[in-house]
Amino acid sequence: MTAAPTGPDPTIAWAREHLSPAYADVLVAELEEARRDAEVLALLLTGSVARRDALPGTDLDLRVLVRTDVAPAFTRSERSGVLVERGVTTARTAHETLLADPMHVYAYVDGIALHDPDGALARLRAEAERLRETYRTPPERRDELAEALSHPEEKIRTACAAGDLPRATYALATASWQLIEALWAANDLPLPPNASVRPHLRDLRGPADVEHRFDDLFMTEPVRRVETGLALLAWIRGELTRPR
Repeated sequence: MTAAPTGPDPTIAWAREHLSPAYADVLVAELEEARRDAEVLALLLTGSVARRDALPGTDLDLRVLVRTDVAPAFTRSERSGVLVERGVTTARTAHETLLADPMHVYAYVDGIALHDPDGALARLRAEAERLRETYRTPPERRDELAEALSHPEEKIRTACAAGDLPRATYALATASWQLIEALWAANDLPLPPNASVRPHLRDLRGPADVEHRFDDLFMTEPVRRVETGLALLAWIRGELTRPR
């Protein structure tokens, strides 16, 4: 989580400095309400607004930790023209969820603690960083992904050999999310949520020039896309099957 600047009210200063007026107003209102509510233990800003790579019109993602043991809840509502999504849970449940699904590490690694008087979010962040640093893809998952990717790779190569580019690009497109999942597995890192994949390409140790290759996979002309896809598949399967 990014630390807010020091000052009389550093969190509000951060919001006013880094967010558009509409988003800052909504965030400040949410923060002030959380501070007044004795039931609220902590408030975390997550998602693209926290990472500061949000597009205009994106929603505001908040995680609210409450003191009373309640079932996790999720709400969506519009506030002053901004869609606000709130996930509500307890610190204990948040910790259990983090342990059960490593994908959740990114909420705490990327997030900004807006309200955390008892240090609950600081503890979750420390645990998230530990989990990310020590994560190793289970051997059975490596084998499963390597085997699964062999099928689209074969289909793409067969289509290319027959000169059927539409079939090759279709096979690549339908396997693209599995390819991304396997890319993180090959790097021994938890898979980020969909919207966090591109910002976290920088975390990967390989293959070389992975951010450029990622753009080529989705944004270039079909022949280049297929070439890039095959190169990524070959690298990923080589890493997944390499003796450890």
